[in-house]
Amino acid sequence: MHPPHVRAAALALVDQGLNDCEISRRLGIPRGTVRDWRRPTYVPREPAIPRKTCPRCWLSAKPMKATPEDYSELLGLYLGDGSISEGARAQRLRLYLDARYPAMNGDIRNLLQRCFPHNRVADTKPSRSSWSGRSDSWLVLSVYSTHLECLFPQHGPGKKHERSISLEAWQAKIVEAAPWPLIRGLIRTDGCHFINRTDIHRPKPYEYLSYDFSNLSKDIVDLLVEACDKVGVFTRVTGGGVRRWSVRINRRDSVALMLEHVGLKK
Repeated sequence: MHPPHVRAAALALVDQGLNDCEISRRLGIPRGTVRDWRRPTYVPREPAIPRKTCPRCWLSAKPMKATPEDYSELLGLYLGDGSISEGARAQRLRLYLDARYPAMNGDIRNLLQRCFPHNRVADTKPSRSSWSGRSDSWLVLSVYSTHLECLFPQHGPGKKHERSISLEAWQAKIVEAAPWPLIRGLIRTDGCHFINRTDIHRPKPYEYLSYDFSNLSKDIVDLLVEACDKVGVFTRVTGGGVRRWSVRINRRDSVALMLEHVGLKK
């Protein structure tokens, strides 16, 4: 290895227009070395991502950041139709989305990228649906991290509706400050909007917009209802037993609030 001042002298002669042979003779170094300095083929390594300490498990972690609004919506997306699986070196968060709504899915992709700025957000090719036989009707966005269980302590073995789901104190504080994003995340996964039409044979038939959310977990349904109560949205809950729980929102003032803060899937 040649000292830095020799390399600097060689590059100065390169700037003067001398060829590799002449520089080699003047400085007494191999011509190949001059050539490599003139046209380096190596690529310097990118600086390592500065790691931080996870505030829950106190282990090293890639930086993750989320405003209360972003975390609240991400929590709603996970509880609505998300899953966390264990890998060899990291955990994987998957969000299952309806492929018919590219604008909504783009928003969710951007949300994941904001919360995990140093992790790649991937489109996973879905398997065929067990009931429709199609694989193009839905989209799976996923991201790997070693601290997903710290972000979502509701993760556990088995299906979400087969275990108790409750928020920890720090999560409840975030949802209390940002209930609308939680509602939006839940509606964007396991919810829908539709036009409800009255009987056309009635004297004055009419139609109105409604929102609906359905889930097998009563605990998750209760979280949605509690958040709606905080923001003045009236809900009607039906189902239970062997059926899915359903939350219907159809009062005019409540639907107006949903349109303003949640919007339509598109």
